[in-house]
Amino acid sequence: MKIGVLGVGALTEALIRGVQQSAAPFEWVLSPRSAERVAGLRQLPGVRVAPDNTSVVAECQTLIIGVRPEQLGTLLATVQLRAEHHLISLVAGVKQSELADRCYPAQVTRMMASIAVAYPGASVFFYPQQSALSIPFQQAGYGVQSFATEQAFEASMLSVCVNAWWLEQIQALADTLVAQTGMQLQEAVSLLAAAQQESAVLLQQHPDRTPAALAREIGTPGTYTARGLDYLKAQQAEQPWVEILNQLLGELKPRP
Repeated sequence: MKIGVLGVGALTEALIRGVQQSAAPFEWVLSPRSAERVAGLRQLPGVRVAPDNTSVVAECQTLIIGVRPEQLGTLLATVQLRAEHHLISLVAGVKQSELADRCYPAQVTRMMASIAVAYPGASVFFYPQQSALSIPFQQAGYGVQSFATEQAFEASMLSVCVNAWWLEQIQALADTLVAQTGMQLQEAVSLLAAAQQESAVLLQQHPDRTPAALAREIGTPGTYTARGLDYLKAQQAEQPWVEILNQLLGELKPRP
């Protein structure tokens, strides 16, 4: 798969590095802006730098737009899009309908990912569903999820935010293990990271069961696990997470 990149930001750089580490790397043609990032990426096999945006668009039918929302208009003014172009937008907050209008006659798909996309095995999200994109990313080792509605897709941004929330919790638990047992911080972090990976495996292997049901299957009565579940439930430990998620979801909803 060949992809042209218009605007190489941190997320686009992470994506390119991740895909090129995989068993199914792509061919990339980059615009020359963001000189420092581009200079690093051009050292990777399969990555070339074009003279300008026009050259990228002329050579590639599939294009990633990785600029900030306020830069989108300036970028689009420099290129001539055609019906055979397929744009993948990483531009946060710009709706599908607006992108379709501004990028006409090109086809447009929105994409979301976290900085973890620098490593195969991370997830990428698309709206609307697009098998022409899903299959190459799956072959490169990524988890791919597509959404039927734009509201659900935008909620995927918050799942990316949850990564950071979990990391803060892991830090607090790791600090406690270090203080109480004397183990090294990295040892404690590795232990907790492995536990989180095991939780993900259980969810993937048992899609017919809810996370809460799986938790109670592990935490049989009388075990330390059950004591922890009961204590956290009594403290309503999930409530701050639910509150901030509700608040952010409310902000994502379209205004009347």
